[in-house]
Amino acid sequence: MAKKRKVAICHYRVGKTDGVSLEIKKRKQILEAHGCEVKLIAGPRSRGADYVIDELEWEEGAISTIKENGFVDFGRKDFDNMELEDKIFKISDLIERKLELICEKEKFDYFLIHNIFCFGGHISAARAFDNIIKKFKVPTLATHHDFFWERKEFRMPRNGFLRKYVNAYLPPRNKFIKHIVLSSLARRELKRRRGIESVVLPDIFNFEQDFWKKDEFNKDFLSKIKVKNNDLVVLQATRIVPRKGVELSIDFCASLNKRLDYLRGQTLYNRKKIGKNSRLVLVLTGYFEDSDRDYYLKIKELARDKGVEFRFVNDLIDVQRSYKNRKKKYSLWDAYVYADLVTFPSIWEGWGNQFIEAIFARKPIVVWEYPVFKRDIKKEGYKVISLGDKLLCSRDEGLYRISAENLRKARAKACKWLRGSELEKILEKNFDLGRKYHGYKVVEDFLVKELKI
Repeated sequence: MAKKRKVAICHYRVGKTDGVSLEIKKRKQILEAHGCEVKLIAGPRSRGADYVIDELEWEEGAISTIKENGFVDFGRKDFDNMELEDKIFKISDLIERKLELICEKEKFDYFLIHNIFCFGGHISAARAFDNIIKKFKVPTLATHHDFFWERKEFRMPRNGFLRKYVNAYLPPRNKFIKHIVLSSLARRELKRRRGIESVVLPDIFNFEQDFWKKDEFNKDFLSKIKVKNNDLVVLQATRIVPRKGVELSIDFCASLNKRLDYLRGQTLYNRKKIGKNSRLVLVLTGYFEDSDRDYYLKIKELARDKGVEFRFVNDLIDVQRSYKNRKKKYSLWDAYVYADLVTFPSIWEGWGNQFIEAIFARKPIVVWEYPVFKRDIKKEGYKVISLGDKLLCSRDEGLYRISAENLRKARAKACKWLRGSELEKILEKNFDLGRKYHGYKVVEDFLVKELKI
């Protein structure tokens, strides 16, 4: 009988509704289905981690000050160069010692590491993991969901030491590591910048699961968020961070609101009847980081100025259904059940979890054509409502916008699709494409081969 493989999956956070947490959950399910024992190692803002290392949280304590002192964009100089270097190594050494104890106890056969070798917000962690992989000689699959150089705030390290450090560890050249990226664009850049070869493995989804539907548990979802059954529900299920382009959803909803009378008295593709008292409501399920509170306040103000009703419902959403302290928590999928339209106007994505979720949910989706969508996803053949691929200069508040013409075109297509009988066929075709290119089997076959399970 083959030896049972023991696998550690490592990230800053697990058990949340962000894209990386969701991808980790999928890999855990696949590995356990093949008889592997899986342990999750993450920071303290996690749910369901087997091992918690406090120093893996990038938003707390010294880690956030290292980030803000380490990159020019943040404009902080609390530490001189020697102090900054000392703090980076102290945090890294502390993480390494804690990892060492875990590895000595568990004796892992493999590591699956997500984003630790590419994220500019916690550069100390990368060195710690690289050292541990070399010390224990553990074969590692390192998945890079997004690289530090793809975010403007991390593009300029503060000094020569920082430049050498990120070149050495983000990501490291380590014979025990196989590098995985989500897109052909990321593969090209990693090769160009670091000379490192990688495998493209895009986001996946379980297309074989039961279809999400209304049931006894979620039947009160709309009433709980103060939305009527005949309101037009637009869903954005991303986190509330600037690169997710929530302001473009607000602009789109404001434009669609102007044509809501066109839909009144009509029955939509999903059998919903839009009445004379129906409203358009934008539902936001994602959370925001402490550092993005100002962005959240800006989009709240924009929605108010544009006359767009929205519901921020993250406190009602969890990874899975539950009751906590007598309070019902819906899954993210319950929100999709009640959506008539999904907006995904991200400015930049490593790939795009919400896109494939909407495809599975058989919902029409509004997309700003971010680079990976244009390069890799679009050619798979999905039909979407496009906001185009051009951004105008950001507003004074630092928010993005698109042309009035592109908004008008997107609105016209949305109105046509929502009330059109042909949409069901379009959504079914999208579903078939998603299952073909992004079903579990894509990653399952890869993991079976690499981990010999």
